[in-house]
Amino acid sequence: MVEQLMAFALTCVVVVVVPGPDFALVLKNAHRGPGSAASTAIGIMAGNTILALLAVLGVTALLGASEILGTAIRIAGAAYLLFLGISALCEAFGRPRSQPAASRPRLRFGGGSPFLQGMVSNLLNPKVAVFYLSLFPQFNLGPLPPLEQHALMAGIFLLTALAWYVVLVHALTKVSTALGRPRVKRIITGGSGTVLLGVGGTILTKSLIST
Repeated sequence: MVEQLMAFALTCVVVVVVPGPDFALVLKNAHRGPGSAASTAIGIMAGNTILALLAVLGVTALLGASEILGTAIRIAGAAYLLFLGISALCEAFGRPRSQPAASRPRLRFGGGSPFLQGMVSNLLNPKVAVFYLSLFPQFNLGPLPPLEQHALMAGIFLLTALAWYVVLVHALTKVSTALGRPRVKRIITGGSGTVLLGVGGTILTKSLIST
């Protein structure tokens, strides 16, 4: 059981740390200030927690069994990433806003807020859903019952993700001054938008081909 736990924990680290749409989203919002980066990360963790609870209850497995529903979720996720990518590119190469960044609210929970962006992006992120659907059954943490095994693995994954985003937001806070410079802001926002467009386009293409 100890070996299985260590293998699972290492897998969690790889899944969490490898850059994906969640990372690109945190980076995109970081130029607004540490508050926006933290709000995005909190939203991502909220999405992770919801998916973890659904996985423990077996809901994600039921969703994965429906090919039509699974495809619909992937297409919705791809469309949302494309929307975020286009918005980021418009922000990077459009006219600068007259309102100074320091005066904008940073921890917002309304429509289009960093928190909602992070949560929706994570909930519709196929990588996270595939993680729960494909990897949980690969590890046997007996003699624990299946429900307790899934709860323990979900907890390990959540703690790993939380630790990563704490480190990431702290690191971004250290370079917040540099991130606020117009040229750096444009490069990061444009680059993150390009990544989001690329990931969203790839997911959408694969989903349409598989239908």
